[in-house]
Amino acid sequence: MKLEREPVQLPPDSSFTVFRHDTTSPCPMFWHYHPEYELLYLPVGSGRRHIGHTISRYENGELLLLGPNVPHLSYGYGQAPPFEEIVVQFRHDLVGAELLARPEMAHLRTLLARCRTGLVFGPAVRQALGPAIKHLLTQPPWERLLALLNILQQLALTPDYTDLAAGPPVAATTTGQDRLNRVLALLDQRLAGPVSVPELAAEAALSIPAFCRFFKKMTQRTVTEFVNECRVQRACHLLTQSTSITEVGYASGFQNLSYFNRTFRRLVGVSPSAYRRTAAGPAG
Repeated sequence: MKLEREPVQLPPDSSFTVFRHDTTSPCPMFWHYHPEYELLYLPVGSGRRHIGHTISRYENGELLLLGPNVPHLSYGYGQAPPFEEIVVQFRHDLVGAELLARPEMAHLRTLLARCRTGLVFGPAVRQALGPAIKHLLTQPPWERLLALLNILQQLALTPDYTDLAAGPPVAATTTGQDRLNRVLALLDQRLAGPVSVPELAAEAALSIPAFCRFFKKMTQRTVTEFVNECRVQRACHLLTQSTSITEVGYASGFQNLSYFNRTFRRLVGVSPSAYRRTAAGPAG
């Protein structure tokens, strides 16, 4: 799956953007990043959370604050309806550098530093702030800015959060990112079969040792770790369909069923069959 940079356009009358995705209008990018902070609210639903090199699950909704340039998989990827997410994206200078330096902004500055690798907030915080986040969609610009600052202040003050520790952001160099994109495009083509490190290194125009160092620097994972994560991503998507678990394993690029089950459980936290039952939801 190719890593893409999401272009974030701010409205002319606002210093941040807020929008809604659902199953009829999903996020157009899957594995992506952007230099803006992102506040994400899912009122309901359960599924997979893939932020940086962390793959885990969320249950009964989600409230997450993510720092700049951390790769993340769209929450709508492979989701069955009903699905809804409210996304708020803003830059570090949301209120301007001078105002951000004021004493009153101390908690906000701390929050922005703390969330760089992803913070997930507890159910009580999500239930308390969820309606206010959703209300941002319809508020006029001035009220919307004040409401967002109030939401961020409350997030800054709550101890009810978990640090995802999802790893550092992608390197910002254009040359390195272009080279990585070429490698990831080739990797996506080869994912269902054997992956050749020499072929990937040739695509990057690097020696094998230099390529392995480059890949680890850019993704914070070895090639094997990254390939396994991508294959598990594909498996999660296929498990929402009627394909047998054995077929899912092979279609995802795993040549050994035991290794597929072991890798899937290690990365997702449950077995493929348990994931399929959870993704299917309660029987009607």
